[in-house]
Amino acid sequence: MKPTASEALRLELGRFSAALQTGYFILAVRAAGLHAGPMSGFDREFFPEGRVTSLLLVNIGHPDGEDSWRERQARLPGDEVLRWA
Repeated sequence: MKPTASEALRLELGRFSAALQTGYFILAVRAAGLHAGPMSGFDREFFPEGRVTSLLLVNIGHPDGEDSWRERQARLPGDEVLRWA
């Protein structure tokens, strides 16, 4: 069944609000000294009927020693990946 315009808006706003709350959740987890690993993109595998959707799953655990807090991987410079029309 295709969502109506108002239902589509409700779903979009719900996802946006959930994404904001996810950021606060991850900050709280890390402030407690734990690791947080958000993951997405698993609906089709775990919910093949399509009746259930998920924004993300967050794994949480204790760091494994001093060197477990690694720097973020390098990102490509903007001028290499963006092109203005």
